[in-house]
Amino acid sequence: WQPWSSEKVAELTAQGRPVFVDFTAAWCVTCQYNKRTTLASQAVKSKFESRQVALLRADWTRRDAAITAELTRLGRSGVPVYALYAPGAAGPRLLSEILSVDEVTGAVAALP
Repeated sequence: WQPWSSEKVAELTAQGRPVFVDFTAAWCVTCQYNKRTTLASQAVKSKFESRQVALLRADWTRRDAAITAELTRLGRSGVPVYALYAPGAAGPRLLSEILSVDEVTGAVAALP
């Protein structure tokens, strides 16, 4: 996982790579649950690898202003938020707050 920045998302998608962003915080119980279950599952890791999805983490533990602005732009007011950016797409696909393996692998499989 690499640290998130909007510039990094733009750079990676311009290179033709899909990007998955985990907007999270240390104090967010749901975030930690998803991290230990769905995001740690071998099926999800394998799907990310097979589609060469770049993994970025936006750590909102200290309420970073740039992350707050991005959450607002995405129509959200807090974490968790999971965004899958496809190269050339107008915006990201937002996933559920409580992730499932099927939802994540299906979203990645649906990438162009």
